[in-house]
Amino acid sequence: MNATFARSSLFLLLLFVATLAVPLSASEEEPLQNPALKRLYPELRRVFHRHYPRVTSHVLRERIHFEHDTRVFIVHEAYKTGEWQDPREERGPKPGGILCDITLQKGHYQGAADVPQTFDKRYFKVLLMAPYSPKQAVHLHVYLSYPRKVPDEFLRQFTDLVSDFGKYVD
Repeated sequence: MNATFARSSLFLLLLFVATLAVPLSASEEEPLQNPALKRLYPELRRVFHRHYPRVTSHVLRERIHFEHDTRVFIVHEAYKTGEWQDPREERGPKPGGILCDITLQKGHYQGAADVPQTFDKRYFKVLLMAPYSPKQAVHLHVYLSYPRKVPDEFLRQFTDLVSDFGKYVD
């Protein structure tokens, strides 16, 4: 009985390992980049590189990320009641740096904050935007962290492009 149990256990283990080793077919794999962002990403990259030539960026699924000259800050923020939250770490740009995360999401923005809105984190500012495209029934969730001395031209070009993102999203 022990030998039968051992053979059955070994068979189940081998079957489990074999299913892990079988590669997914092309139709089952999730693409690493959302094809809908194929035209928007180069436009954003052009704006960032014009003002931040050493910026790094990537697209991963529905998310676009830009980053240059950042660090981790200890940020203190107040609750709506006026009491202070415990300090927490938050990545942000140094003077001359930039940090941006953009996510393509279905439907309208459902967040609690009014958008667009700029938050002062003391060491840097955060622009929160969530423009909506009725044609595609999607919105961009935009989180742009920038230092106090950001080029006005960059902010204008960035907000114009993001606000009109619908014409670049397929």
